[in-house]
Amino acid sequence: MRKKALDIGCGKRKHPNDPDTIWYGCDIRKFPGVDFVCDIGKDRLPFANDEVSQIHAIHVLEHLYAEQLFHCIDECFRIIKPTGKFHIEVPIFGTPAWLINPDHKMHWNEGMISFFLPPADGKDPHGYLKGFWHVEFLEHENKETLEFNFYPNKVGIQKYEYKPIVNTT
Repeated sequence: MRKKALDIGCGKRKHPNDPDTIWYGCDIRKFPGVDFVCDIGKDRLPFANDEVSQIHAIHVLEHLYAEQLFHCIDECFRIIKPTGKFHIEVPIFGTPAWLINPDHKMHWNEGMISFFLPPADGKDPHGYLKGFWHVEFLEHENKETLEFNFYPNKVGIQKYEYKPIVNTT
């Protein structure tokens, strides 16, 4: 059986299928290749819990406000398998890549990503998210962007050890 994968904000260039994986494209507009139209900042993604093996979000998450980003990240956490990978690429705040588009809202930088990591003491300090992620920064040539993989902090066989979180809110 082929794995399911999701290309968020795919636009006209959805990630191509391969022999092992079927890629589904979602975007806020109906472009060729978009399998479903949705607003990732407020809509429920049309997948069951733990159904998707991979998610890509290439130059899309910077277009969301904080509340929308939290919703999108929570939905991705819900649908991704414990062994899944969420690949993200965003422009770094303040660089020409970020400044060029007047619709960029989120101020991404390496420090901001710690917000999504499992808390060191195991206690959720803010209560905004329904799940946390482990991060792997990727080396790449474009110094104006961040490229990284999120791995879900879920019980199961995965790249990183599960860390239980206590919600203190």
